[in-house]
Amino acid sequence: MRFSASVGRLALGLTTVAALTAATSFEAVAAVAPSPEAAASAQAAKTGKAVAVPSLTDETSTTVANPDGSFTATITSGPSNVRMPDGTWKAADPTLEAQGAVLKPRVSEVDVEVSAGGEGPLAKLVDAGGRVFAPRWPTPLPKPSVKGNVATFANAAGQGADLVVTVLPTGFRYDVVLREKPAGPLELRIPVDTQGVDLRAAADGGLELRSADGKVAAAAAQPLMYDSSGRGKPRGGAVSKVTGTVETQNGTKVLVLKPDASYLADPARAYPVTVSPAITLPGVVTDTDVATSWASHPGDAMIIAGTMPWENGEGGDIMRSLVKFDTRKITGKRVILAGLGMWNLETNACGIAVGSGLTAERVTSPWDETDLNWDNKPTTTRQGASTTRIGRGRTWTEPCASGAGYLAWPVTDIAKAWAGGAPNYGIQLRGADETEKTNWRAFAASENTDAGVKPPTLTVVYWR
Repeated sequence: MRFSASVGRLALGLTTVAALTAATSFEAVAAVAPSPEAAASAQAAKTGKAVAVPSLTDETSTTVANPDGSFTATITSGPSNVRMPDGTWKAADPTLEAQGAVLKPRVSEVDVEVSAGGEGPLAKLVDAGGRVFAPRWPTPLPKPSVKGNVATFANAAGQGADLVVTVLPTGFRYDVVLREKPAGPLELRIPVDTQGVDLRAAADGGLELRSADGKVAAAAAQPLMYDSSGRGKPRGGAVSKVTGTVETQNGTKVLVLKPDASYLADPARAYPVTVSPAITLPGVVTDTDVATSWASHPGDAMIIAGTMPWENGEGGDIMRSLVKFDTRKITGKRVILAGLGMWNLETNACGIAVGSGLTAERVTSPWDETDLNWDNKPTTTRQGASTTRIGRGRTWTEPCASGAGYLAWPVTDIAKAWAGGAPNYGIQLRGADETEKTNWRAFAASENTDAGVKPPTLTVVYWR
């Protein structure tokens, strides 16, 4: 009995030791197993080539390990990647394609659809909170012509007046494009279906979508229209504000737009003229611009910085661009180098030294793109600022020989400030000398989905 008990206790002890040994061995193996970052870094050192680190990919950035042990994060101002159901990432692709009875973007992080013609919403967006924004048209829509991310409903707003829906990485924009001068005064009535938000006219002439608790879910300055006179000017050409009101008709909110008849009838007007309500649930807006004579219009495909004279030569606009990047992944890291890249579409002149150039500087206070004007623009600091004088893209009359492309600013000290814990309110671009009469550049915003165009990009090289 004693022998059997002793044997039993010995067997139990050996089993326990074996289990502890196995557990210890497993923990030891787990402890020494390299992290995805370390594994990528080791492979990069071995091959002498940069290696992607999928674990560091997110909606706005990708990261690679460099052969020297550093890492490079490429961060875009808006969403550029979409997580798929299987956990992998794909590049966002707003190209519209038929899905059932509607059109949808190929790869999108938001739930957006566009009419394929007939009854129903012109377009519909459901945001992450389940809120719905869906403008309709009072009559059935024709089948649209589709090019990339743009659906055009010819003559849907009357003869020579098209409805145009542009799908963006975070939602959509819709415009009325007047290809010819209207025969008389114009009034556009656009029914808007909503859930979780209510469409209202703001006291300043703008538009708001307010949630049930009274908070503003989305907003826009007063609607605009602009003609096609000259390139490189704010919103494309001569600008006019549009009177916008909100009525209730049979229980449905109706956006009523009344463009200025004298503006449309002006013999100098260059058609087509675009009427832009500029109200949707835009998701996170990460770049915009503001000027001395106009407020921010979130969702625009182009943002402008510098100084630009008016057509009559009696004055001009001072313009500033603001752009944000999600830099949480570099917090606490040792930043080696950082650069800002903005895709220059248009410029007042081409060359390596156009005027005083544009200065990039760190923003030091919050800003709200839905309520941003010259009087409440954010503060900045000159610490870490840098200036670029190059002009690319095209002028009012002809393309630059080098064509559109990135303009670059070294912003290492700005990135170091963010990595060290300074609040990140983004970067401002402004004319280096804002007293100049002419010195401006127009850049692609994150919402610009034209072929070959690149979004605002921040590149940061750092040590772990």
